[in-house]
Amino acid sequence: MPVNIDIKGNLAKLLATENLIVEHKKVETASFNTESRVLTLPMWDTSNFVYDMLVAHEVGHALFTPSIDWKQGKYSNLPMDYVNVVEDARIERLMKQKYAGLNRDFYKGYEELNANDFFEIDGKILDNFKLIDKINLYFKVGAYLCIDFNDTENQFITEITQAETFDQILDISLRIYEYTKEEAKKVQVVDLPLSPKSASIDGKQDDSGKGDDDTETETEANADSKQGEDNDADGNSEAKSDLNSNDESDNDDDLEGDRSGGVTGGDWENIDQSDTQKAFDYNADDLKDENAIEKTYLNIPDLKLDNIVIPFDVIHKQLQEHFRIEREDKQNPRQYGNRFQTIEDATKDFFEYKRSASKDVNHLVKEFECKKSADSYARQAISKTGILDTSKLHTYLYNDDIFRKVTTIPEGKNHGLVFLLDWSGSMNMILENTLKQLFNLVWFCKKVNIPFEVYAFTNDSWVLNKPDANMSWREDRSLDNVKTANENDIAIDATFRMVNILSSKIRSKDNEEMMLNLFLQAKAMRYTLYRYDRTFALSGTPLNEAIISIGELSKLFIKSNKIQKCHVVVLTDGEGQHSNYHSQYTDYDGDKRMRNSYIHANRVAIRKNGKVFTPDGYSDAEFTSKLVEVVKSDLPHTSFIGIRILERGGLRHFYENYGRTSFDFYEDVQTQSKKQGAVFFKTRAFDLMCGINQNAIHASDDLAVEQGAEKRAISNAFKKMNRSKKSNKFMVKEFIKQIA
Repeated sequence: MPVNIDIKGNLAKLLATENLIVEHKKVETASFNTESRVLTLPMWDTSNFVYDMLVAHEVGHALFTPSIDWKQGKYSNLPMDYVNVVEDARIERLMKQKYAGLNRDFYKGYEELNANDFFEIDGKILDNFKLIDKINLYFKVGAYLCIDFNDTENQFITEITQAETFDQILDISLRIYEYTKEEAKKVQVVDLPLSPKSASIDGKQDDSGKGDDDTETETEANADSKQGEDNDADGNSEAKSDLNSNDESDNDDDLEGDRSGGVTGGDWENIDQSDTQKAFDYNADDLKDENAIEKTYLNIPDLKLDNIVIPFDVIHKQLQEHFRIEREDKQNPRQYGNRFQTIEDATKDFFEYKRSASKDVNHLVKEFECKKSADSYARQAISKTGILDTSKLHTYLYNDDIFRKVTTIPEGKNHGLVFLLDWSGSMNMILENTLKQLFNLVWFCKKVNIPFEVYAFTNDSWVLNKPDANMSWREDRSLDNVKTANENDIAIDATFRMVNILSSKIRSKDNEEMMLNLFLQAKAMRYTLYRYDRTFALSGTPLNEAIISIGELSKLFIKSNKIQKCHVVVLTDGEGQHSNYHSQYTDYDGDKRMRNSYIHANRVAIRKNGKVFTPDGYSDAEFTSKLVEVVKSDLPHTSFIGIRILERGGLRHFYENYGRTSFDFYEDVQTQSKKQGAVFFKTRAFDLMCGINQNAIHASDDLAVEQGAEKRAISNAFKKMNRSKKSNKFMVKEFIKQIA
């Protein structure tokens, strides 16, 4: 069974008891940056025991290894390998003491690695290894090996076992290194040439193959062959006897280098490194999962909201002035097909709709109050006061309940709504009817005293929050105005703006004027005899940017209004435009520069407050959903409601992107759509996702029948009205259920 890397990331956080940043990459071994608190875990194709062992090991560094520069003073020449090996022994012991259950993971994990000869010790004489390698093996796979230590080396083992601080580890490592250097000198003395016939004691030889002192050499050789020992004054009889016996054996190559390297011992020529750890790191490369997809870890950027948000008073003043001029400008009538409308006609339409919408708003209010009352009744508690009820006192012989009671009804939560309106070109044909739905919800909020904010997201608005600036819109569209470009940050387009078109903080008169102006603007962008304000034209769909910015805007909204339960409602007709991220590259001059790189949803993960969010698919919709999860993780008691307006034939696309986890088959979505007039379900990102056909969004529940109409026309009108009422009923019910 493959290892679930997300679970391993959560394991690391639990072990560390802190919100570490965990990244999974194609690296040879796990590592931990003690300063940035980033734990890098390999994408290995191995067992859970090995993975858990590595995670616990690196968390041990996170918990117990201090972030200091120790390579100075007397430790300046101390090799890193010595400190790593000795410190590994300490932190693994401390982790097993802190979490007793890890003993099994370390035991099983190192058992598996040793069975695969990760330390490359098979066929070698362990006694000939450097002390640092024997220590590494003793504390990691010592349970499966028989390693001998002399008295001095045993003292080092005892000290490592008892070490509690990193300073102690540095002191022990330094003394082990000094001890190893002394041992290396002895090894060099005994490393004589393999053939005593062709070399002298000091390693020199002449053309005849004999040393400078032929007589002495030959005498020693004869003595070795007859007695099997050496009688020189240096006391190296045992070593020389071994050398001569090797020369006479049939397996010279197999026994070569008992103390100087080869297959029977460690590499004494390089005492600064741990050969066993080097072998482990090399072999770990074979464990890499070649089929794994390495993720690019993206960050949520810090936005300059003052430059991104266009305040209400600025856009209100802009539109108010524009349509004032349009009313005064009497143009010659222009006709678009069979339709033409003056600004006076459009204004009349708005007020007619406002009057007709009152019953829909009242229906919303009624459902909200009923739901809230029912919920309060369900949560009410009845408790005894401890005071006798004199009216029941006479029943004390057969009734234990003779005390007065009090009913406690918990106060309702303080709600708030934030609306995100798609101000993109594709909304042109349905923007008017979408605004009508939005207005209904705003009027509902005003009637039940719920604070609200409405933002239109766009990337084609001029710099309206700087009306006095002497610059063109192109000159002011620089990235620095919205954010700082940092590596791996999700890119935010310099033209991105959040236009605050409605707000509960604004007086009712100004909100009503703004609604009228938005209505006039929406009509003008379709067909009218008057012009729309081109500084607030429709644009692309910066949906992802809007979701990122709404995270910080919602925090401000919640704080200023003391909101206990916030709801973010997203009204759009499709997916957002594709997002990029900032990546660093080196140009031809060697300078490091930043550029935008394409985001593949299945190749990225998003980091936020130490948490990592990984998209499950490759579509733009999946990336958007994951962004919603990221924002929600930082907004407690906040729900997201998606209202998706579906074009003809868009139901299947909607199901493919959002409904697969809620419906087994596409036919189930079709059934709900036909039965209820809309589709409602919950996803991992959205607490409620609504799919509404664009034809139903502007359907009227009035009986539209002309006088003298035929029976069939009347019947069709009744059916249409009933379908509209059914759709509205379900829409209201699901929406209120979510926010009440």
